[in-house]
Amino acid sequence: MSAGIASLPLRETPVAVIDFETTGLTAGVDRVIEISVVRVEPGNEPRLVLDTLVHPHRRVAATEIHGITDADVENAPSFRDIVGEVVTVLDGCVIAAYNVYFDIAFLNFELANAGVMHDPPHFCLMYMRPLLDLGPRCRLEAACQHYGIQYGSSHVAANDAIASGRLLQRYTDELHARGLRTFGDLARLKSYKFFRSFANDPFPPPTTWGLARCPRLRSRAGYVPSAAAAEAQSPIRQYWDALKTVLADLDITDDELRHIVDERKRLGLDGEQVRMVHARAFAAAIAQFCSDERLDDQELVKLRRLRECLSRLGWAPGE
Repeated sequence: MSAGIASLPLRETPVAVIDFETTGLTAGVDRVIEISVVRVEPGNEPRLVLDTLVHPHRRVAATEIHGITDADVENAPSFRDIVGEVVTVLDGCVIAAYNVYFDIAFLNFELANAGVMHDPPHFCLMYMRPLLDLGPRCRLEAACQHYGIQYGSSHVAANDAIASGRLLQRYTDELHARGLRTFGDLARLKSYKFFRSFANDPFPPPTTWGLARCPRLRSRAGYVPSAAAAEAQSPIRQYWDALKTVLADLDITDDELRHIVDERKRLGLDGEQVRMVHARAFAAAIAQFCSDERLDDQELVKLRRLRECLSRLGWAPGE
């Protein structure tokens, strides 16, 4: 029986901050093409422990969002190749991510696809602002600016993971200052869905599954997009981020709908740009589901839910 993490001290428990770049928005439809993991050990600075591109065994999509091309991943390992590395760096950790509903869905899908079935305890850094009454949810860049944390290029997994790790330290200090000492104390503040995972145990060692290590990694370390390209794609990239946030569980709340509408206004996106991003998300799902020349009932249900979500957010294919 799982002991869970409710009694574990926040300041003395290692946390692994994960960040993915993917071919699209939906786990089980799209695939991971880059993974970075930062470990935050008690008393130490965040440390990047895994950073590699991943071959998705399909054409790379959304290159205009993350800057990753088919050529970039051509000689990269597959997720199945690196699963031993992933479980090694996550061993004994609670998982955190800036958009945990998105990242944990991809982590669990890719691990299960490689034969590792485990749902680790996890929590969302994006929700820490409303959790601590510091303000509404916001983009990672804005949260970092609030604390004066240096933030590199968005959509480079290592940069996002490192910034998120530093943000975690600030939030942990804030929790300690308010007398909150354990993960159970944190979970009692509000009833977010991810707190249910606190009943689960962290990952055991990779030897549990007999996993081998992978010596062949391919990092994007040092990658800097051109200023012109970054500026041209910034609004679309930010809107993609917003979609990632609200489509992670294929269930759109009224607050999330308002958030998307506000983001579109802030970014100045026109109707054609919005339709392009929504169409790309839907097209990626169709392409993946039909890659085996079949479309089963479960996949059809996911497509219907995705279309309903996109429609509620402003436009869906067929409208």
